[in-house]
Amino acid sequence: VHCYVSESTDPYTNLAFEDWILRTSDPQSYVLYLWRNRPTIVIGRNQNPWKECNLDMMATRDVWLARRTSGGGTVYHDLGNSNYTVVMPRTAFTRNWCAEMVAQALQQMDIPAYVNARHDVAVDELKISGSAFRLTSKRAFHHGTMLIDADLSRLHGCLLSRNKDAIEAKGVDSVRSRVANLREYSLAIDHSSFCDAVMREFEKTLGCSLDEASGNVTRWSGSSADLDPHVHTERKRISHWDWLYGQTPEFVHRFHAHFAWASVFASVAARRGLITSADIGTSSSALEPPVGVRKAFADIARVLKDARYDRAEIKTRLEPVRADTDSPHVAELVEWVAAQI
Repeated sequence: VHCYVSESTDPYTNLAFEDWILRTSDPQSYVLYLWRNRPTIVIGRNQNPWKECNLDMMATRDVWLARRTSGGGTVYHDLGNSNYTVVMPRTAFTRNWCAEMVAQALQQMDIPAYVNARHDVAVDELKISGSAFRLTSKRAFHHGTMLIDADLSRLHGCLLSRNKDAIEAKGVDSVRSRVANLREYSLAIDHSSFCDAVMREFEKTLGCSLDEASGNVTRWSGSSADLDPHVHTERKRISHWDWLYGQTPEFVHRFHAHFAWASVFASVAARRGLITSADIGTSSSALEPPVGVRKAFADIARVLKDARYDRAEIKTRLEPVRADTDSPHVAELVEWVAAQI
């Protein structure tokens, strides 16, 4: 058995270190990993960030985006939220084992926690911890959040995407739940006391002893000097656009608007973060659009193909369409399309 306690708050470093534990620890060992992050929205491996998150609000509030290698839904991390991971032999994995251990740890702190039917830790039917899993041929991990004193207003705002109903996606949608902070149930609990309680329950559950003097508890800062080459490489990979956005399964974004000169409908399809096709126009029963607009429909569809589903790149691609005419209708159309992404 071993326990790692991260002092880093960088989400990409912490997730990369978790992957290192999974890949390099003894296949028969049990490893507890305790960590927390700066403000970050963490989506599941097969989720769509444009559907799950308010990316504009995240940018304004300096909330980062991260994508896990595990499945499941979207969660919010900040320094008021603690994270736990248990890495174990594949043959020992059950969906409830780790959650029950964490609930027992909270009960030792006089917090009436329990595991609900969705394998989440809850109090008074309010979710305080969400979890996800990852299985390999020999290893498995269960990781979860624990809302201690998180900024719930920031959580709710950053998880409200304006495009949620406009995007039809093949990935996994999050199931929204009512949540609460543990601070509502205990003024004494904080990250340190939560970590200590989980460590003690981990010891009790496995019949082992964790002690820094014995060498089976490691506290690490996450600085460059501490990073194994795998952690450094994995951090670089999972912080790149190709993973954060390019991992997104196929989706179609449909939107429309009523202009003074016509009602316009658009459909943009994307795969792995790249636009595969775009269709824009008016309904068949609509009047002929103003001069230049029908050509602009075709031009917009052409320039969007193969573009990253990224507002800055789309604005750059659309600029020649705007510059090609002095029509105010085309300018309005181009501005509208760019604003939807």
